[in-house]
Amino acid sequence: MLLFPASSPARPFTRLALWALAALALAAGGLPWARLASAATTTPYPIMFVTQVPVRADFTTIGAVFGNHHADIQSATRGGDLWIRYPNGTLKNLTAAAGYGSAGQQGANAIAVRDPDVYWDGSKAVFSMVIGAPTKQYQVSTFYWQLYEITGLGVNDTPVITKVPRQPATFNNVSRIYGTDDRIIFTSDRPRNGAAHLYPQLDEYELAPTNSGLWSLDPANGNLRLLNHAPSGDFTPIIDSFGRVLFTQWDHLQRDQQADADAMGTNTYGTFNYSDESAGAARLNDRTEIFPEPRSTRTDLLAGTNLAGHSFNQFFPWQINEDGTDSEVLNHLGRHELHGYIAGARTDDTNVIEYYGQY
Repeated sequence: MLLFPASSPARPFTRLALWALAALALAAGGLPWARLASAATTTPYPIMFVTQVPVRADFTTIGAVFGNHHADIQSATRGGDLWIRYPNGTLKNLTAAAGYGSAGQQGANAIAVRDPDVYWDGSKAVFSMVIGAPTKQYQVSTFYWQLYEITGLGVNDTPVITKVPRQPATFNNVSRIYGTDDRIIFTSDRPRNGAAHLYPQLDEYELAPTNSGLWSLDPANGNLRLLNHAPSGDFTPIIDSFGRVLFTQWDHLQRDQQADADAMGTNTYGTFNYSDESAGAARLNDRTEIFPEPRSTRTDLLAGTNLAGHSFNQFFPWQINEDGTDSEVLNHLGRHELHGYIAGARTDDTNVIEYYGQY
């Protein structure tokens, strides 16, 4: 991530370009141009980045596509840091210089960091950090990703890290960016109304914990707004040059596959419906769903109908205003423009056909 002067209109685009170049460099491996790029000694601006200890598992861990917000040590190995590379190639471990983290055995002072975002004038940055790890075998502890700000980013400065005030304290707050109004926009696994009995929110795919959507916080007064409630999660927001908040939303508009498996007797997940969302809601001996239409595997429900079965499971780019209004798929894109195959929805109309990119 680059530190740009506030007057630079290219900041959002260049940030995206940097990530794209990084991905290309990884893919290129030992190609000559990749070696030449790594040999460069000067850059126009400082570059802020994080180091992370790799996690081998890829299901709901920090490197996974979804469910990557967990702060336990199995999901986010301790030992990483926040760094800055100055234009002349000098490196500084910012978290270590500010007194965070530890070398060697990772214990009570251990940290992991992620998702830095630089303020518009380059004077500070916000990032997510988890502090602590078990100090003995079999110790069970709960950890959360929390938002922190860092100042003192100059070559000769001593960096200072402060926890962002008035953020949701017992939830995981990640994927943060600065808004144009000094609010912080981020994703969190806080339930939509903060109710503890609704935590954690489970995704609609594997019933795995997920974030609840896109949030906006004013640290000065604690005003917290849910910009977009996503049943299966929102990911990696940015602000583009038009002032839109762009993010990825997991659109999983289909019936619960675990409930279907229970109903068909092919597995036992123990799915059921609650009578409502209150803390004392009764468990019903029922798993009925009325929307959307059944998946193709539910041949019992589709028998005698004109329905072919419905599946919809896609990560789509979305846009939304900073105040949470005008949420829509990016640039009015249609599902057929992003998906290679869509089955026909009806069986009684020859005009309704499958789509496989032929139009």
